[in-house]
Amino acid sequence: MPAAEYGWNEPNNAPGTVETNPCRGLRQSPEASFPSPEGLTLRPLTMEDVPAMLVLQDQVLAALEDPSWYFPSEEWEFASAVLAGEAWGYFDGDMLAGFAEMTPGEARGEHSYAAKLGLPVAHSFDFHDVMVAPAMRRRGIQTAFLALFATLAAKSGGTAMYATVDPGNGVSWRNFERFGYQVVTTMPAYDGRMRRFYRLALENE
Repeated sequence: MPAAEYGWNEPNNAPGTVETNPCRGLRQSPEASFPSPEGLTLRPLTMEDVPAMLVLQDQVLAALEDPSWYFPSEEWEFASAVLAGEAWGYFDGDMLAGFAEMTPGEARGEHSYAAKLGLPVAHSFDFHDVMVAPAMRRRGIQTAFLALFATLAAKSGGTAMYATVDPGNGVSWRNFERFGYQVVTTMPAYDGRMRRFYRLALENE
């Protein structure tokens, strides 16, 4: 499934380059339209949102059938993603309904998913730390993040998106596959937990 066009500004990239902060153009374009499930609003996350990210992470882990499906992040990791402009959230009023992060492969270096697969890191992006509040499931939030990040990455010169999903988390990996992600391999990741590694080819490939 190709990413939809949502009308945000094109980054001022030279041909063949990757914008290291693909959210920069959106932050400067308050008139841009965003993909949002009905009743929810989308915005970049700030340092003030980090406590809510931690609370939501705890809620999601507590509700999972198997908590090992998700490798939790620490406060400093969420803060780093926010400061780098990599974290976005959907809100129901003032409540954080879901968040996710997208990081350029070059920023993660040897820890990027492309590097772990032995594939080119340049022009790649990693989709990670997606969290949806248990009460907000089945609202299309994860699918909206898939569309948002695929479009952002493509408009920033990216050629591929990568993600990892626990093999047991069928709800999540089926969403990725419906969107067009393809399984590259299944192998240990993080602290040895098995993960399916997914790749989505973007329009620049």
